[in-house]
Amino acid sequence: MKKKLSIIFVTIMAVAAIAACSPQAEDQAETGTAAPPAIIAEGRLLPIKALDHSFSIGGQIAEIAVASGEKVRKDQVLARIADSAEAAALLASAEREALAAQQALDDYVAAATENLAQSQIDAILAGKRRTTALNNYNASGSRESLARLNEATGEMERLQALFERIEANDGLDPDEMNTLEARVASTTANVESAKEAVDALNLRAAMSGEVTDLVLEVGQQVSPGEVVLAVADFSAWIIETDNLTEFEVVAVSEGQEVDVVLDALPDVHLKGEVTEINARFEEKRGDITYTVTILLKETDPLMRWGMTAAVDFSE
Repeated sequence: MKKKLSIIFVTIMAVAAIAACSPQAEDQAETGTAAPPAIIAEGRLLPIKALDHSFSIGGQIAEIAVASGEKVRKDQVLARIADSAEAAALLASAEREALAAQQALDDYVAAATENLAQSQIDAILAGKRRTTALNNYNASGSRESLARLNEATGEMERLQALFERIEANDGLDPDEMNTLEARVASTTANVESAKEAVDALNLRAAMSGEVTDLVLEVGQQVSPGEVVLAVADFSAWIIETDNLTEFEVVAVSEGQEVDVVLDALPDVHLKGEVTEINARFEEKRGDITYTVTILLKETDPLMRWGMTAAVDFSE
């Protein structure tokens, strides 16, 4: 047993002596610091931007306006669900109501001069009726004549106040204007809502880019929110790595240069730059990890979405 321990001790001492004589060990001895450990993380190759697309309503596909790999611009129609007679009828009805509401408002504004004149006449006639009621009350003094006098007085005051309000607003009653304008706003909102329902039949590109993952056929039934295609921007590429631990991420900074090697292209080294370090953590297999995004400064024609990569942060 002692002999075995002696052999192990001699072996350890020999390894220590060799390590101490290495150039790296000499450099570390001179500086008094240990070389930082290499940080290499696995990442995934992604286009700089990509969005899944789905209809907000369900229905049967009537038309597919694009093909996989086709370049599209933002808001371009990609596919369409079969027309809904109900949606079209609601839009037509809403447009008729909005037209009638706007016409009523326009007619009222156009008649401002006549409104003012009629309001003045109403106020004058109400004053005359009140005078007649007062004379009748002075002559009889009855309870009925008093009631009629009070009624005539209230009507005269109301119509006189209305005339003054209309006169102060160029022949327009503010209360009537508020009512008419509220009706216009409500019917206009109904038209917009009906248009949105009709437009929901069209699937539009949420961004400019290239169509990918197209899984549509004419006649196919789709559900609201079901992903039917994606649009991606392949003008630049990024690497996302989500397995940097809390001990490693502190050694990484935005703007840092990194070296990237795709597993499928082991002889190709691509330069990249750290553009984002996610502030929120994830917990994976007991480790606290952070997602880091790298923008590639170099590309290769053989690169494909989803390829795995090794990211060396020791640059």
